Amino acid sequence: MNKNSKGNINDFLNKDILFENSWKEISTSEINEIVSDDFPGKKDFIEFYHAKNGGIFTKGAYIYPDHFYEILNNDFFSIEIGSFFHIPLIEDKDDDSNYTMSIERAKDRRIDYSEDFENFVLFHIPFADNHADNDFWIDIQTGEIKYMDYEESYDPDDAIVVAPSFLEFCKHIQAQPRELN
Repeated sequence: MNKNSKGNINDFLNKDILFENSWKEISTSEINEIVSDDFPGKKDFIEFYHAKNGGIFTKGAYIYPDHFYEILNNDFFSIEIGSFFHIPLIEDKDDDSNYTMSIERAKDRRIDYSEDFENFVLFHIPFADNHADNDFWIDIQTGEIKYMDYEESYDPDDAIVVAPSFLEFCKHIQAQPRELN
């Protein structure tokens, strides 16, 4: 498998998105070791991680929550996506030599922010970030994708729901920001 391929990853990403530097191939049991909870959309999550175990959007990638939700203030906003976290193999748990952060390390760096965040981490899985160190999380109760902008708030109640599922999130990632009218 070419780890630096451009193109459609199992029909998850648009063909014009450059997604590179995937980590080592991983099995379903290794994915379940890290992401043990069942959640709506887990099948899609596993299929994606079989194709690409994390990676970097080297030419840019954006998500627009208004694809799914009405934005009350008619504000035009996008959220940049920098990378998807990887799932380390058992023998690589302490290996930080990759270009992406592991899901476990992403979780560990946030868990001690507050008691509220400790509870948030129990029901959410971090899987991606932007280039400003803000995270995207899967809500394991609903399957929704949430975004935490830590420059705005460390309160998990302020997480922004950006997509109804992992699959819809992936399918609506765009390579270029929208043009303002």
